[in-house]
Amino acid sequence: MKLKYITVILLGMFGTSYAATENIAVDAIRITQANSTEASNDFSMTINFSNSGDEIKKWQFGFYMPRSFDSMLSQNLNPKLTMQICSFDDKCVNLRYVVNKDIKSPDASQGSLTILEPVREFALGEKQNYYIKLTDNNQGRITNYSAFPQSLFLIEINPEKKSIYKINNIPTDMEKYEIAGVDQQQIENSINERITKNWESGVASKDSMVNVVPLPRNVKELAGSSFIIPSAKQKVFIQNDMPNIESGVLTYWSGVLQKDWNLKYKVSQIIDSDVENKTVITIDEISSPQLINNNPEGYVLEINGQNINIEAMTSAGVYYAFETLRQLYQAKAELPAMQIIDYPSLDYRGVMLDVARHYFTVSEIKKMIDVMASTKMNTLHLHLSDDEAFRVALANYPTLQTVAATRGYGEDIGANWLLQNNLDTTNLSQHVYPSVETKYSGSYSASDLQDIIRYANLKQITVIPEIDVPGHARALIKALPDEMIDHNDNTQTISIQGYRNNVLPICTYGSSLSVGHGFTEAINHITTEIAQIFDNQTTVHAVNSEISVGGDEVPQNSWSDSSSCTGDWADMNTYTALDKSQLFFSRVSEENKSLKISGWQQIVQEDNDSKIGKNALGAEHIGHVWVWNSSKGGVNDAITLADKGYPTVLAFADKSYFDIAYNPSMTEPGFTWSSKNMDSYNVLSMAQDVAKVRSKVSQPGLIRGVEGTLWSENLPSFDHLMYMALPKIPALSEVAWSYDYSAPNKNNEWQDFAKRMGCGKSGYLHYVNKTYQVNYRGYPNGITKEIPVSAGICSDKVDDLDDEMIK
Repeated sequence: MKLKYITVILLGMFGTSYAATENIAVDAIRITQANSTEASNDFSMTINFSNSGDEIKKWQFGFYMPRSFDSMLSQNLNPKLTMQICSFDDKCVNLRYVVNKDIKSPDASQGSLTILEPVREFALGEKQNYYIKLTDNNQGRITNYSAFPQSLFLIEINPEKKSIYKINNIPTDMEKYEIAGVDQQQIENSINERITKNWESGVASKDSMVNVVPLPRNVKELAGSSFIIPSAKQKVFIQNDMPNIESGVLTYWSGVLQKDWNLKYKVSQIIDSDVENKTVITIDEISSPQLINNNPEGYVLEINGQNINIEAMTSAGVYYAFETLRQLYQAKAELPAMQIIDYPSLDYRGVMLDVARHYFTVSEIKKMIDVMASTKMNTLHLHLSDDEAFRVALANYPTLQTVAATRGYGEDIGANWLLQNNLDTTNLSQHVYPSVETKYSGSYSASDLQDIIRYANLKQITVIPEIDVPGHARALIKALPDEMIDHNDNTQTISIQGYRNNVLPICTYGSSLSVGHGFTEAINHITTEIAQIFDNQTTVHAVNSEISVGGDEVPQNSWSDSSSCTGDWADMNTYTALDKSQLFFSRVSEENKSLKISGWQQIVQEDNDSKIGKNALGAEHIGHVWVWNSSKGGVNDAITLADKGYPTVLAFADKSYFDIAYNPSMTEPGFTWSSKNMDSYNVLSMAQDVAKVRSKVSQPGLIRGVEGTLWSENLPSFDHLMYMALPKIPALSEVAWSYDYSAPNKNNEWQDFAKRMGCGKSGYLHYVNKTYQVNYRGYPNGITKEIPVSAGICSDKVDDLDDEMIK
């Protein structure tokens, strides 16, 4: 992630609304780093604070910041880091990073939560000022407010009992922060220059009969009368002549039409021939499937007067025809006679939602499904576990719910990802976010997950569960220490996210060594039970018994000092940690033959090149492989995977990681490690990468599709989630549905897409806001943040946030 000083001030945007102390106050936080032209990732930080209350003899100081202040020389983690507290007469004492090295103990510092204490007594005197100096952290440049230290706190400790006496939350606001090496005006100028350049590089938007996202493949006007939305007292009928259609699809759309058109009478599936002035929607099995390229998700939609005809091969095609119809009539009350022939370019059109770092409720997940379905996305990749939490409640392992789904100070899993609500520019609803002592929890029962699956399947979305192992597994280890901690393993590791020893004891799998029996039983039971919950889905492209096991970001020296790694695991000269990880997956697959195992590319591929690992599972055992490396190397990675027969999904970190900030502005939320500009223009450009990959593989169909990821470390609320998702999801839907990869078009279609997004009172963003009550980046003014004023297409800009705000 990534000498002029700038103070970033958001005057009056938000009030401080979390519990604060009156005695401890932060006066300034100043960050210095090498100028932006240098490659160094180092930064230093000074925090000035005062104590206006009584003397505090024993204390700890903490904060959230998405940078680790832990150290490990063998991994080049902060080798030069120094940490001190000083009085203003320059009496200083070193600070230590407070960490409980016994994973069975409640957490102190871990991940992005840092707790520091003086190495010897250093009392905070009454009415005294101090500063904390943290120098030469090498974990990445600070580029925007999301990376600032926030949710600061001071813990007062009873020196005699060594117990916590009081936790003081310390408020800050944007005026407290200074950062060196950043010229905000220059950044804003470069952002505007890029926006203008993007617009001017595109072909002029063309007039279209339809304002639909994703853009239908073929639209033509018919000779006939226009369709007019029925009045409240008119009757509407659906005549189904298609065998084997899912009844739930017809029931759902009957209800939608009645609500949208404000009809007095229910939409009936039995036509009354005596009724005049009726609207009839006829559904047929398509007679010429070649029209839709024999695609099971394709459809033909014809509108002629009050008669609407839908032809399709499956329930999915019927569903998508209704989605298109709904966008049409929401935009115009009168529709010309027309025919739409439409089908997707790619089978897999996915969104990965991380519910481990941030728990989203069942209703919030359903809202995400609504948004996905509105753009014909068809796969929800649900990230259910990580270092911070395990979100599935399983009866045989109750601590997965009581321990692994809860975090907070003093809990087994410590507090983390404590974004401060008054620093979050997406927090329009003024939500109060968790502070360090908040007990934050949430898990999904089997019933919850089945409810999500039913809802998703109705909307033609497949749900793929993901349990991340053998790395990213700290919550699992915390919940099941007797099964997951191998006392023969003395390896010390810190993950890229700052977690110590977050890997499973894979060398004991299938053996009687150490925890082998319990570990093997737990892994087999957890993976198979979760796969069974998600089995037998009704969608077109569902893979039975599929479960993703993650497989990414295993620390390089994992298991290097484990005496349990004997036999096949023992050849240290040739077996890397990734080799061992891939051998583990092969053995899990062999033991659980019913499973289709999926994962990120490291599940089968080497890290430093595109080669398939020596212990990798064969393609016949794999459901999907997601390529997350940036497109520069990821294109070749994907080509290698597809040419080896693996079903491959492109999720390039620089093109479709939706938690990355839209632009490099200091005030734009999101991480910045993979791209400076994760806007919808950038997402649309992924079509060229897909075209390149498909043109170079022997079986283009093995490039199943694309996925946008919403990692939730930095997404503390549903509002924030939607801010990062919209308008990126509709941009990716165009890549997956509308782009014709059989005849690649090098034209830049950005202007046309932006026009269909709209400027506030029309277009897709207005539609999704009105229909599903979700906000988006730029609300209520549509796509205006991503187009230049000179574009001249935004005469319907709303401007008045108060009048348009969703209550």
